[in-house]
Amino acid sequence: MGLGKRSLWRLLLPALRHIFRASPRESALLLGLLALGGLVPVAVLGFTRALVDQLATTLGGSPFTPTLLWPLVGLALAFGLDFLLTPWVAYLQGSVNEKLTARVHLLLMEKVAGTPDLTPFEDPRFHDELQVLRDQAPYQPLNLLVFLGNAFREVLAALGVLLLLFGLAPFFPLLLLLATLPQAWLTFRLQKGVWEALLFGAPEARRMRYFAEVLLSPETAKEVRLFGLLPFFRRRYLEAFHSLYQSLRRARGRQALGTSLLVLLSALFTALALFLGLRQTLLGGSLGSLVLLLQSVGSLQQNLYALVQDGGMLYESLLYFEKLESFLARPASMAETGPGRKVQGFEEIRFEGVGFCYPNGKRALAGVSFALRRGERLALVGENGAGKTTLVKLLLRFYDPTEGRILVDGIDLREIDLKAWRALITAVFQDFGRYALTLEENVALSDPDVKPDPNRVAEALRLGGAWELLQRLGPQALLSKAFGGTELSLGEWQRVALSRAFFRKAKLLVLDEPTASLDPKEEAHLYRRFAEMAGGKTVILITHRLGSVRMADRILVLQEGRLVEEGTHEELLRRKGAYAELWRLQAQLYET
Repeated sequence: MGLGKRSLWRLLLPALRHIFRASPRESALLLGLLALGGLVPVAVLGFTRALVDQLATTLGGSPFTPTLLWPLVGLALAFGLDFLLTPWVAYLQGSVNEKLTARVHLLLMEKVAGTPDLTPFEDPRFHDELQVLRDQAPYQPLNLLVFLGNAFREVLAALGVLLLLFGLAPFFPLLLLLATLPQAWLTFRLQKGVWEALLFGAPEARRMRYFAEVLLSPETAKEVRLFGLLPFFRRRYLEAFHSLYQSLRRARGRQALGTSLLVLLSALFTALALFLGLRQTLLGGSLGSLVLLLQSVGSLQQNLYALVQDGGMLYESLLYFEKLESFLARPASMAETGPGRKVQGFEEIRFEGVGFCYPNGKRALAGVSFALRRGERLALVGENGAGKTTLVKLLLRFYDPTEGRILVDGIDLREIDLKAWRALITAVFQDFGRYALTLEENVALSDPDVKPDPNRVAEALRLGGAWELLQRLGPQALLSKAFGGTELSLGEWQRVALSRAFFRKAKLLVLDEPTASLDPKEEAHLYRRFAEMAGGKTVILITHRLGSVRMADRILVLQEGRLVEEGTHEELLRRKGAYAELWRLQAQLYET
């Protein structure tokens, strides 16, 4: 298989660590049952040889003596044990697999969603690694358990057979190894498909994948970090997992118990068959060593063929867990220097010579300086790619500036406790999240640590323009057709996102193209209530529709990452600069 001793252990130990951390007691029990299963074929060969030898000594004498009883009983017990182990090994493999699969998903969810910034999503290697780990997470834990368990059992069986053969002649094991190692065959791939269909076909499994996707997807990454949604969706994932696990566990328990009841009957028929075979052998004669050799050849060939193939498949699974370990060990891209300063509000936010380049080298901002005072309503305008959204991402600390600094009441933003800072902010992003949850849950996600208050939810829906949805659907209506709920239009989803932002009791409200999916009537209605919506909060509004920025106290005009103009709507029109040109171009669209 191309593996040295050192590399095998280097790959094997992390995988074993994940298995035993996922389910320590069941893994230990499974290991013991697999060891017994590996020794059963050896015991059968040993008892068969003893039985044949006893037969040979009684040829021509009594047809039955008490000395024949113990190998006969031993064979019956060995076969009975083999029958008994099969369903319980399958039960334990399934149980450990479910826990191990859930562990892998949870580790990925916590690693990705627990990353405080968005920098990793700019790294193509991060995307590639995450895609591979996510795609293979449903079946690689299963492959690991199946092929590792088979390999362990086959190694024990092969060693036992070789030891028995060594007692006959030392060259027998060597010859058989040379004859069998070059060949291999196996059909465990079919078994893997059975496990996948069993685990991932249920509705609960689809919910698990969805909750994991929310935390792993870049589409919802900003809201996950701003609103601290990792605990919420982690809890929902575990609820779905426990529901699925309990149902599968009960099914496997019934299957294993039902099979176990047949063991005694199987043992009786086995004993009868052996007794009849014993009588025929007494009449025909046989040599125990020859029988042992003949049986050992077939047994050893079967075990070594399977071991070679299982080892190859096991190697693939071990490489997956090596990639998982490496991914989980990736250092954080945003360095935290220790406990940051706690903040409960602010008087002024100041950008001083702020510049930013994305990891791919693309410059988004250069030399941006301005101040935002508490309670002020600030509008950011400019063409696509001017740096408006990037500026907000820096303010939310999804990234850190590559040049300059951002000060909050004179304190560098990087010195402020990140969780406390984000707790002061609520936002509607351009790529807002659309969650397959109830209407009430969709709104209350912006404050997941508190139990949703129906009155507070209703007020947020009213402010966000989604009151009609509440009246029509009710707070417990499941949104999205993914689980049989109601699918909303893009405009309705945007109103839900607005409501989510208003639900959070924040000091700073960020609106990034908040009406992009609304019709003109709803947009006009929304901006007429702008002062009510702001509710005394500091507001940053990003929009391409300049008609909506006139209610702002101040407008910043960005062009190619630089701040080129600043002032009120009237002041900027009088200057006849970049803003006035944008205004003129948009006004032409409405002229007849």
